[in-house]
Amino acid sequence: MLELVIYGVGLALSFYIAWCLGANDAANPTDCAVGAGALSMRKAITLFAIFAAAGGILLGPMVMKTVDRGLVDRESLSLEVLTVGSFTACLSAGIWITLCTYKGMPVSTTHSIIGGVIGFGLISSAPMRWSNLYLVIVSLIISPVLALVMAAGLYLFLKNYFSRERTERANLALIFLLVFTLAFSAVLMISYQTLGLGPFVSVLVALSVALVFSSILAYVLRARYGRLGVSNFLYVLLIIGLCFSAFSFGANDMANATGVFVTPTQKITGNPTFGTMLLLSLLGSAGIALGAFTWGYKVLEVTAYKVTRLDTLNGAAAEYANAIVVFLFTVLPSLFFGFGLPISTTHASVGSLIGVGLATRGLAGVSRGVTGKIILFWILTIPAVILISMSLFWLISKMMGI
Repeated sequence: MLELVIYGVGLALSFYIAWCLGANDAANPTDCAVGAGALSMRKAITLFAIFAAAGGILLGPMVMKTVDRGLVDRESLSLEVLTVGSFTACLSAGIWITLCTYKGMPVSTTHSIIGGVIGFGLISSAPMRWSNLYLVIVSLIISPVLALVMAAGLYLFLKNYFSRERTERANLALIFLLVFTLAFSAVLMISYQTLGLGPFVSVLVALSVALVFSSILAYVLRARYGRLGVSNFLYVLLIIGLCFSAFSFGANDMANATGVFVTPTQKITGNPTFGTMLLLSLLGSAGIALGAFTWGYKVLEVTAYKVTRLDTLNGAAAEYANAIVVFLFTVLPSLFFGFGLPISTTHASVGSLIGVGLATRGLAGVSRGVTGKIILFWILTIPAVILISMSLFWLISKMMGI
């Protein structure tokens, strides 16, 4: 009975972590659009909440497998140890993220949750799957570097594209192609991974949905703007990028709030794994939306205005670099390894901002003071949360006599 009470408190903590996600990580998909002046904070955060929820519910279950069974062999643990471990992992991560959010620092909730899981895994002597941990660590290091390089490359491409006058038809065709590609990729993974459809059917469904959606959007844009000039083109690019980036964020980061509760929820309720993850995704979506609308502005003010100077051109490049890196790290590993890698969307986001800053104005285009402070908090995150998690697990275990 006591384990059920702790489990209930743990689910409340899971909602709290989702709130932390919304408060600290809402800046990742929205900072470029806000910093470039394309959207107000409230409009950007509203779009973030909608598309992050969609990504978390439709694709989030893929990454939950990594955060849950991928790092610690939970099946070998008793329900008591498993429940207390999930509880301490959430609480320790939440404490750290709340402190950093209060300071306006964009830290990795992925790092925080992984640190919490490792902490209770080490102190409880749970078997660790180090090979999966190595894959996660590699992805955490590569993601900001790849985002930086990709953002710089996209900026140079867009700058070269607009160096010559483009027709309205060419701009509209590019947006159609972009939206078709993004929609096809997302629907393909939803059909194949989430719905379990066959490869041929998944491709057919993805092609059909992407074609219809892209055609409708192109018609709406032409009807609204008439002539799709450079300013309107970049504005639309930023909005589409924000939506796709938020969708990728939800798919990748929903596991940070709810992934540690997949196995205990399944054991207690008896629900199959997919149904369990879907229910937890709904809980996480609500928490993320609440966090974004309450404290989301704290970190957003730093990343949107203080890392580098953004305009619609370099903002669009940074937005797409961030979204593509997160989406690829979530989706491609699921095809090859059977699970998505929970990379840091914060690292990818800040890496893309640094990339466009360097490409635009060199070292002078990036605030070294703000960037250095952010990196310091990144370095402290995993060891700090491991220590908090181990301390909390030891204290609670002693109190419960486990």
